[in-house]
Amino acid sequence: MKILKTYIIFLALSALSFSQTINGFVRDNSNGEPLSYANVFLQESNIGAATNMDGYFVIPKAPAGAHKLVVSMIGFEIQTMTIILEDGKNFRKDFRLIPVTLSGEEVIVTAERQKFRESVEPSQIQLNMREIERLPSFVEPDIFRILKLLPGVQTMNDFSSALYVRGSTPDQNLIMMDGITVYNPFHLGGIFSTFNTDAIKEADFQAGGFPARYGGRMGSILNIINREGNTEKVSGRANISMISSKGMIEGPLPGKLKGSWMLAGRRTYFDLFTKLGTYIAKKKYADEMEGAPNNFFPYHFYDIEGKINLDLTNNHRLTFSTFIGDDIYDMSFENSYQNDLWDGGYRESNETFSFDWKWGNQTNSLTWRWLISPKMVLKTFAASSRFRFWIDLDSHEWGKRKYDYSEESNWDNTFYFDAFDIVDDKSLETEFTYTPNDKHTITSGFQVKDIGFNLGLILGTSWLGEDSISISMKDTVLWMDQPSQEMGLYIQDKWHITSRLSTQLGFRLSTASAHEGIFSDPRVGLKYLIDDDTSLKLNWGRYHQFMTIANPQDENLRFIDIWMAIPEENKIPFSDHTILGIEHLSAKNILYRLEVYHKSFDNLITLKQGNLFLEGDDGMIQFSPFNDFYETDAYAYGLEGFIQKKAGTVTGWAAYTYAVTRWKTELHDWYAPKFDRPHILNIVGDWQWTPKTHIGLTVSYATGNPYTEVQGRIQNWGEKYWINYLNWWQRDGLLVGEKNAARFPDYFRIDVNFTKRKSLKNGGFREWYFQIINVTNHLNALMYIYDTEYDEQTGQALGMRRAGLPMFPIFPTFGMRIQF
Repeated sequence: MKILKTYIIFLALSALSFSQTINGFVRDNSNGEPLSYANVFLQESNIGAATNMDGYFVIPKAPAGAHKLVVSMIGFEIQTMTIILEDGKNFRKDFRLIPVTLSGEEVIVTAERQKFRESVEPSQIQLNMREIERLPSFVEPDIFRILKLLPGVQTMNDFSSALYVRGSTPDQNLIMMDGITVYNPFHLGGIFSTFNTDAIKEADFQAGGFPARYGGRMGSILNIINREGNTEKVSGRANISMISSKGMIEGPLPGKLKGSWMLAGRRTYFDLFTKLGTYIAKKKYADEMEGAPNNFFPYHFYDIEGKINLDLTNNHRLTFSTFIGDDIYDMSFENSYQNDLWDGGYRESNETFSFDWKWGNQTNSLTWRWLISPKMVLKTFAASSRFRFWIDLDSHEWGKRKYDYSEESNWDNTFYFDAFDIVDDKSLETEFTYTPNDKHTITSGFQVKDIGFNLGLILGTSWLGEDSISISMKDTVLWMDQPSQEMGLYIQDKWHITSRLSTQLGFRLSTASAHEGIFSDPRVGLKYLIDDDTSLKLNWGRYHQFMTIANPQDENLRFIDIWMAIPEENKIPFSDHTILGIEHLSAKNILYRLEVYHKSFDNLITLKQGNLFLEGDDGMIQFSPFNDFYETDAYAYGLEGFIQKKAGTVTGWAAYTYAVTRWKTELHDWYAPKFDRPHILNIVGDWQWTPKTHIGLTVSYATGNPYTEVQGRIQNWGEKYWINYLNWWQRDGLLVGEKNAARFPDYFRIDVNFTKRKSLKNGGFREWYFQIINVTNHLNALMYIYDTEYDEQTGQALGMRRAGLPMFPIFPTFGMRIQF
């Protein structure tokens, strides 16, 4: 309470602060989108500021008198105006910069240099939609497949976009869309991400050392920032590829309302293709496929997202954001048949089967932005985020058997199985940003989350056999309902101590309802400018996490994440980040970055990968899906090199990572987890061959993932008394080596992309793209399949043989984009 009272008094005093202040917003005149890191300064002085992500700038202490105010950003016309500042009076001016006929590659140069000089956070990279679309991707552009090409980031294999960042697992990443937490940001088990690139303005990624406003995760931060919408006219874009269609449309609010809107959507047509293929097969092989489903793979996914911005006044804005997306697999079939019996009777059978599986996200948020004063901005954010998956399986078989002497018997068998996991997150956040002078930027706020974890199984069966024996088990329910409330309070000060030395001091307090105590997260960042283009950074911070996923640690493929709060009997996990780096931005705007990091992990838990079916004390077999957890310790360290060129006809980056991650559980001493890869090298390039033609290239190399080698197979016998009889059965087992002591062969892949653009009369364009994944058709092993090799003459077992199951082979795709 004392901390809270001090916090409130601080905010009240800050709001009452007055001086000559210049503030406003800078936007693109063509569409109204905010421009970040634009220069706003007083001519013939060093007094000025750069705009933030909202395009907002504030010059907190400007001298009274006449000045020339200049707003500049490469790619836009410079605006200059004469202003007169009076003692004790503020000056507010919003700017709309007009694009000029310069290469679009140059627009970001000034912004990059401003960001380089202002940012204290380490390991931070921003990607815009242009960079995402120009690079090769699987079928269509995907933000997660671009992120895995950055230093310190990797995925398990080609079939998953789940990110492992500097030794952290995917559940330790905070994934957000416009600030809303997204719990399962994948479609089709991770092959595609949830985010439609047509709606994305930019993606802000931080691999570690992130500031105090972010809590509840100890890995990395990814915030997807969607477009605000065109305030000048209705415009849009569409994309058609081999597997999906997507589009986006945006425009100004109608009538006298000031603001904008944006609506985007996407849908795949896997189910339409497979339905057509099944129809053709059933026509050709009617007898063999009688009673088969009308679609062998009735799967598709869709997502819809929208955004509305309403400017109530110059100082008040409301923003509503929504998203809904689902993966749907729905298969069912019916079948009836009759067989004649040898004794003259017949057997009649009927069966129905349905399998319905849905999983996806739904988010809604409302943000109120209030400029309390030129120096203070308040943002209040209310949001809901729901992730759920639900499996509904039903099987019913019934029939009768009639003999020639008129005896008749009936049977009726039913089985149903439901499994579900629902995460329901309701959040309220408030953030204050206060700029008292040109030395300090103070950010503070609080966050409240009410999260429900609802996980369970429903299992039932009834069996009536032809011999009139009946067995029934109905509504066997295994259910876990875990409500959790989290609260966070933070304060942070970015302090320019001298013209060369800056620091960012942050402190966060958090609570979780299932665990006693207050958890403190201090965070410190230092930046020293060796010269105007070279800086040293040192960051340290502590990060707690209050939830986890109950997924097997050695899974190769992951369709869903099963979320749950940290159990009461376990301690809250936390991680300490230490990062040291040096950066240089050359005169040609090439960024060079070298970083070393160390991360410790305490109080981790990993799922015990036991059997789902266990023997109870009474000798009966019981279903037990909720396994226990191992207490786990971990650490990670590494070195990362990054070179990025963002301007010119050739752009791209090269990223090298040397990384070591080790885990230790109650069962195994220190070992490399399955995602550990010591060496990773990614080279990414885009060449503007002609003004309308681009060629993209991606080269990826990585050390192979570790795995536990199967060395042989053993056979033994088991025995058990069952209904007063001794029963014997043969059981096969595998002899395995040391935990993850072997590695798959090194990973290698080259992807190419070709795009050709043609301008349209209305000012838009049409763009064709063609790409080839894994040009060299290199065999990258996903897993090994084992079999016993026998002597053909004697039948004696000779040993184990294995075959590699490959990842993506060579795969060409094409599509078209239209912007109007």
